[in-house]
This record gives sequence, structure tokens and C-alpha cells, in this order.
Amino acid sequence: MRRVLILGGTAEARALAAELSGRVHVVSSLAGRVRDPRLPVGEVHVGGFGGAEGLAAWLSAGRIDAVVDATHPFAARMTASAVEACRTTGTPLLVLRRPGWAHRPGWRQAGSLEEAARLLPSVGSRVFLTTGRRSMPVFAGLTDLWFLARSVDPPSHPFPEIS
Repeated sequence: MRRVLILGGTAEARALAAELSGRVHVVSSLAGRVRDPRLPVGEVHVGGFGGAEGLAAWLSAGRIDAVVDATHPFAARMTASAVEACRTTGTPLLVLRRPGWAHRPGWRQAGSLEEAARLLPSVGSRVFLTTGRRSMPVFAGLTDLWFLARSVDPPSHPFPEIS
């Protein structure tokens, strides 16, 4: 049976694992950053591979026939490692990405989290923060704003006053 490695803990990755289950041997890889993740169907690998070289070795040792990168769009380092590892091993790679947000009139864009934090006080007083728990310290000093934060696990770092 062909072996497919699916990189990612996204809803799309879980749906793909369920769809492929029974047709191919699915191995899903989760980063391990969430304390109690929703596990996909099939075999699961949790944690990193050790960069592109480690992933290439893992692909070879595991006799992986194809890789699907269904990681979060911000997981640029994992995607770069997958591209390099698949190029090195000759393993086919498919990148599955959810559609991005379409820019709308009145939206302001920031080039970084730090820039977003600097812009927020001039934009409004209520913030829906969905950047993830590891980036919350960037917003911790903004005490004059009201925050509603979306996070899978509670933050362990300094964070803004949230509801």
C-alpha cells in the first residue's frame, strides 16, 4: 500500500487524512504545539523532524511515496523543509492551502506583528486577536485596548488583558 505523509494539524489536513484512509497508508504529522490536539485518522507523528535533512531521512526510512503539505499558511519554515526534503529524496510534494483573505476597503495591512501592535491604537479600541498564543507578548503592552483572543491552548506568556 502506498504511504502518504500529511504535514499539518489543520482542518483540511484532518479531512484529507479521513478521505485517504483505506486507500493509502496515511501518516499525519503534527507540530506538537497544541496540548491536546484533534487527532486525524491513521498513524500520527508528533513533533519535528530536524529540519530538511531530518525530514529527508525520515521520508526515506519510512518509505514515504508522497507528501502533502497541509500546514497552516504561516508555517513557512515547515514548507521550506518539505520542499527541500522532497527535492532531495525525489518524493512528490503537493501543497494544499486554504484560500487567503481578500483585501476589503477600509482594511489596513501590517508587515509584521510588531507593526500591527503599533497600528492598533489608531484603528479602534476592541481587538479580536487570532495570531496564536506564542505571539501574544507582542500585544501585552497595549493596555488601553480591549482584547478577545482566540487560542487553542491558554497562553503561558505575558498577554494583553483579554476577555
